[in-house]
Amino acid sequence: MALLLAVLAVLGMGGYFCVFVAFHLLPTGYHPVRHAVSDYGVGRYAWLFRWALVASSVGILALAAGLALEPGTPTVTVLQLVFLFLIPVMRVGMLKFPTDLEGQRLTRSGRLHYLFAVAAFALTYSAIAGMTPELGSVGAWESVGGLLSVLRIVALVSLVLLVIALVPRLRVVFGLFERGFLVSTNLWFLTVGICLLVEAA
Repeated sequence: MALLLAVLAVLGMGGYFCVFVAFHLLPTGYHPVRHAVSDYGVGRYAWLFRWALVASSVGILALAAGLALEPGTPTVTVLQLVFLFLIPVMRVGMLKFPTDLEGQRLTRSGRLHYLFAVAAFALTYSAIAGMTPELGSVGAWESVGGLLSVLRIVALVSLVLLVIALVPRLRVVFGLFERGFLVSTNLWFLTVGICLLVEAA
């Protein structure tokens, strides 16, 4: 079971990165520095945005279950698992309530989208910050402990900078910092998933 979950985790996170790269190659009309990633959920490529969130969410759920079930994994607290399981729940809200594009009037859907996005980001970083010290000292994770720590720091810095970029004059670089957060956190999940696959094989 743990092996299957590890495979799903790696495929889910790998699928997310494939779509993420596609967003920046397709003629979406959105700028990677200025526009939020959620903007891809509005327009002709909204279906691709949905697939990206679904793939990543499946990966995170499988990773959480695998870490809970695989005997060789480090101790993961119940709270950290709850954080992981809640991330996809927040993403369901993000999909149900599309964002408002910059310059448009703020709607109820847009407000709810922001609320779910903030919650998803907070849960993501909380899970990573709590699990990184535990994962860096056991089994396959020991060899990537330094990488996981670096990714955690990058995620924290990106998160702080994207919050600062909410200031109107700095909004032009919001997308850059958001992408930094998303790439670092999802790469963290992918790395942990690969290690879980090694342990379960």
